[in-house]
Amino acid sequence: MMEKSPYTLQKWNYIKNEIEQIDKRLKKTIDIYLIGGCAMSYYGIKDATKDIDVLFKNKYDCADFFNAVTELGYETAEQYFPPLIQMEATFFVYKGDELWIDLFVKNVMNKFELSPSIQKRAVKTNLSTKKLNVYCLDPHDIFLFKSITPRERDENDLILLLTNTSIDFSLIHEEIRIQSKKFKGLKEAFNTKMKKLEEKGYHVEYIE
Repeated sequence: MMEKSPYTLQKWNYIKNEIEQIDKRLKKTIDIYLIGGCAMSYYGIKDATKDIDVLFKNKYDCADFFNAVTELGYETAEQYFPPLIQMEATFFVYKGDELWIDLFVKNVMNKFELSPSIQKRAVKTNLSTKKLNVYCLDPHDIFLFKSITPRERDENDLILLLTNTSIDFSLIHEEIRIQSKKFKGLKEAFNTKMKKLEEKGYHVEYIE
């Protein structure tokens, strides 16, 4: 049984090549949304990432993507470190010790959903793909995603976003209000993470 080994940091060029190889094995056109450190690497906010978090609109697109990555040699992980279990991905797949991809359908942790407003803000990448439409979440939505995860390492990414982009907290607060209609505990999770950042000397804005 495979336990998730220490991650290998990969730069955007490596990830770009992997996505283009996956694209060649797809049977139909699908949209994917890169939602974490991978998207930050695309924007140049982060040098490298430990894994790829991919969000799908529906389970059928996820299944097609899963079939493509297994054709490329990825395997399904059978055991995970506790932080991964908390993320509640549909699948965790890995390629040796090179790369891990976490696949989510519609939402992450039953807290963060691919809402119409998030889809509208997402940026389509310029990758050379024929069947994969690859989008990166807007930095504001990456910030929101990172602020509600249970992973302590996401605090470092929040700091990178605060120091390398212009974060409009009112936009993030509005998205939290939208998603709070469906998911509980968002405001509390966000404010808890903001308190940790404030204690480190960073300007944050709490949501009431």
